[in-house]
Amino acid sequence: MRCQNHRSWLLGLLAALTALALLSGATLAAGDGSGTFAPEDQESQQETGGETAGGEETSGEETGEEEEEEEEEEPEPTLEELRDQLLAILGGGEETAAIQADIDRLISLGDPGGTLRTYLESSIRLHQIQYEMEQLQSTLEGLEAADEAIGSIGQAMTVLENPDEVLSRIREEISDQAARLLEAAEYDGTGELADLAVKVLDYLDSGAAGGDSADMAAILLFHQLRQGELLSETGMVTAQDAITSHFGRILSRAAGLAAGEREALEAASRAIAARANNAQAMDPGTLVAAGREMSLRLPVFTYSGTIMLSLEDAAAFLGGEVVEMEDNDTVVLQAPGVVLEMTRGSSDAYRNDRLLKLDQPVLYFDGVCYLPLDTMLQCCGMERMTVAGYQLLYPAL
Repeated sequence: MRCQNHRSWLLGLLAALTALALLSGATLAAGDGSGTFAPEDQESQQETGGETAGGEETSGEETGEEEEEEEEEEPEPTLEELRDQLLAILGGGEETAAIQADIDRLISLGDPGGTLRTYLESSIRLHQIQYEMEQLQSTLEGLEAADEAIGSIGQAMTVLENPDEVLSRIREEISDQAARLLEAAEYDGTGELADLAVKVLDYLDSGAAGGDSADMAAILLFHQLRQGELLSETGMVTAQDAITSHFGRILSRAAGLAAGEREALEAASRAIAARANNAQAMDPGTLVAAGREMSLRLPVFTYSGTIMLSLEDAAAFLGGEVVEMEDNDTVVLQAPGVVLEMTRGSSDAYRNDRLLKLDQPVLYFDGVCYLPLDTMLQCCGMERMTVAGYQLLYPAL
């Protein structure tokens, strides 16, 4: 492709060279026809030759040295050799054949002014420079990629330079049980176990879950150890017990619902379940948010297995508000960083003007709209995990 981009201008330049060569040839021919060689000129040349012959003699040594120097110089490539080198660069094709025909025609004219040679040498050098530039660019890109890779390796080496220090930090700041399970799983500072250790420490350092960050970091580490099947049967039991223990700490810090409020909300949930075939009642007290308070004013329930939350409670959790449009079917949840537009009875929503498919359509009961809990979590960068029958909501890293 690189060579083909130059063929059109090569053809144009060759046409100009052909015209120039023809003009030069005609001028030379005219000069040969009009000039005469007078006897006086011949005598003058003979005299000049005589003077030269009678002048200072050139030493044989100097002449020999000059001849040796001339013999050491590489012979200048012929026009045909230059032509073949350029054609090899250009490759095959009709345009290359046309260029070859024009060059051959100019070669047959003898290239009296040396224009063709200059053209061939310059074209070859141009392509060589372009090739060198491409090679240099490729080398630079490779160096940049290598630099990024080396930087990543260096960062990882810094974090995991001493596996004992990583385990010590996990033991002191997250959980002694977690450190022991990592050791039992043959943690050596490399591989999947090392990756889990780094991620959990990053979560702890981020403080994403506020005062619950340490317990959430422990839960995530134990959960990933179980999911990755990196533990023995005994280790699996230990990890599950540890998850329940750390979750108990988070639950003890949660504000929770008063007994009366909880009973009223659960009764309303049962009423919705009785009216909708696919709805099931749900205890609102089983929703626990790590590092955040979740105040519910309206019931929660499941619909075809999807947890549904009122739009008002979702807006309060996100620190936003609900706006009802004039058509009475479109509702909008506006919160910092998110605008979620929904239509009653539809599973198509628009989050910040981008289509978002809901797990279940927006439901409408007694003047209240309900949306999937997981949709709300997506809007605020949170995830959900089931622990001991509770739904633990936590910030994702």
